[in-house]
Amino acid sequence: MFGRLVASFAFAILTATALVSGQGAHGFLARPSAAAIRILTWNVYRNTIFPTEGEDVDVAAATRPAQFARVMRALRPDVVCLQEITAAVERTASLMNHVLPAPDGRTWQAFGSEDTVILSRFDIVGHDEGFVDARDRRRGHAIALLKGPSADLYVVCAHLQSSNGAANAALRRQQAGMIASTIRDAKSGTHGIHVLARTPMIILGDFNAIPGDTAFVDDLVAGRTADGRIAPPDWDNSALTDARPRHNASGTERYTWRNDLEPFPPGILDRIIYSDSVLASVNQFVLDTTALRQATLRSAGLRAIDTMRDPQTGIHDHYPVVIDVVTRPGVRKTRPTRASASIHD
Repeated sequence: MFGRLVASFAFAILTATALVSGQGAHGFLARPSAAAIRILTWNVYRNTIFPTEGEDVDVAAATRPAQFARVMRALRPDVVCLQEITAAVERTASLMNHVLPAPDGRTWQAFGSEDTVILSRFDIVGHDEGFVDARDRRRGHAIALLKGPSADLYVVCAHLQSSNGAANAALRRQQAGMIASTIRDAKSGTHGIHVLARTPMIILGDFNAIPGDTAFVDDLVAGRTADGRIAPPDWDNSALTDARPRHNASGTERYTWRNDLEPFPPGILDRIIYSDSVLASVNQFVLDTTALRQATLRSAGLRAIDTMRDPQTGIHDHYPVVIDVVTRPGVRKTRPTRASASIHD
């Protein structure tokens, strides 16, 4: 009992220190502490972040690749989940190596499936994937087991079916059930990547959680598998946590998608869901550069247009969504001996 109390007290001090230290020159943009892992998800829209083949990104320009570069340099994530990327995984990793080189001389690791890509500063020691066949194209999710600095991290980067209607809603439910089943199997070691007990898990991406049709998100959080059963996904036999961060870590706005040229209202289409029994969020936000003060933009090397898809026509589209997490005491620090293999190798 005394040991658990000491561990809880130490963790409370770590979390408080992280929150206080996060209020630096860039406020919420700064990494809360050296122990925090920064994870970002962003639907970047149809490969728009890539410069013309053979050209480098001009970070001083007003182009979409330059916007992407400035955001990456300002946020400096450790793990990135991108959607609507159909370019080669190697090209995506090369772009990250150019716009945000790793400080230790290492290169970004990458794994992709369908139009989702996971990029990581940490080694990818296992990978998997899943998909559903939609009428327009396959929707999928990439899965990677990362060798983090203090513990492994199991990441699912997903892009679920878009648009309303019964058929599209059914596809979202189907994919959410597949993800829940995959997590159940990873925990039990019966299929796919096997993870050790208390391995931190995070599921994120463009869920297309249209207002009025978000029950599938609640089902995924609860662990409703493809066969309709509930398999509580967190390690304490409870549901996961849906972060639902606020814009620029303040105010009341939480939407992650907006397009003023369409009749649809802004919505929390993108989600970050995590195992809160082993992970704690010490900072989280939806980045909206259009709402930042000029002094903050200048100090962070950003421009007001940087989170807009097309500033000239006034289209916002999806925003970058960020969470900073720390592992709770007692998390397993070693990976399973067979985690380096994928069932698709």
